[in-house]
Amino acid sequence: MKTLFPSVRSLCFALAPLALLSTTARADWQRSDTALAWKSGDTIVWQFNFDAATAGKSFFHPLSAVGGAVVTERGPIDHPWHYGLWFSWKYINGINYWEEDRTSGLPAGKTAWTAPVIVTQPDGSANIKMALTYINHNVPRVDMVESREIAVSAPDANGSYTIDWKARFIAGPEGALLDRTPMPGEPKGANNGGYAGMAIRMAPFQPAYVSTDGPVTKFNYDGTPQQTRPGDRARPNVFAMGLNFNPEGQAPGSIAFLSDAKNTDGKLATWYLINTPRQNPPFFFADQTILGPKPIQLAAGEKMDLRYRFILSRTAWTADLLKAALAAWPADKVSAAPAAVAH
Repeated sequence: MKTLFPSVRSLCFALAPLALLSTTARADWQRSDTALAWKSGDTIVWQFNFDAATAGKSFFHPLSAVGGAVVTERGPIDHPWHYGLWFSWKYINGINYWEEDRTSGLPAGKTAWTAPVIVTQPDGSANIKMALTYINHNVPRVDMVESREIAVSAPDANGSYTIDWKARFIAGPEGALLDRTPMPGEPKGANNGGYAGMAIRMAPFQPAYVSTDGPVTKFNYDGTPQQTRPGDRARPNVFAMGLNFNPEGQAPGSIAFLSDAKNTDGKLATWYLINTPRQNPPFFFADQTILGPKPIQLAAGEKMDLRYRFILSRTAWTADLLKAALAAWPADKVSAAPAAVAH
């Protein structure tokens, strides 16, 4: 039988020498005041968007391995505030920073940022540093500031590359209560409770979900173990998820989504997965719900660091390959850039 994906052996080679340059293409940078894109031939492999006039968040879209299927979706009609691969809090001090008004396109809490400092290399690698500010305009008040650093590696000979995303958050003068919609089982809990943080809205073709514990195939009403009603939610507790795509008539593609154990004080990370192929448009979503276990209260000036890694590939992820990717992820040694206030 013809395999739908390159061999597992090819991904093992892709993971180990991610600094190895592709012999088929060099970086073709496309840069403007609002976006940075890396192209292979006529195709955008990845694009980082930071146009504050048209988006409430900075984000990656499109996003793919070299020669692979695009794995992200931006602004679908059901959730126009979904931004491909992006980070957003839900509530800070009771103000909603995630959802946006469908008429104005604006959230109640504003995420602002300064122009990013970008360094690109001919091999296709890039480093992006940003200072973000979370602003409650009702008071007005700065709820929190963030320094963010994103490092994209050069693609290897198989077209795979990594995105390392880390952030340092510092609470404002009134502190910062980071909250979310209540989880199932909590007072006023909802089946969609818990979402906030690092998320991906996936392209509208059916992915296969896999974790370090194996394929994720049980989706029910609210994703909790005791729930038996059929549905489209899952909430595994793992440090890494793999999302594999094999769209008809296109090349396969995949993305691994890794969460540093330090994000959750060594405890297994909680995920919120949505798998709704029958919706129009189809709804495929993955979020490392940093606030899933409970809200987080930061005192004035208190710091919190988060770190994630993404690996784009044309090869399907398995539990063993995700474990290997976690083991190969170097420990963090460099702090994010100093934060500055944006308005």
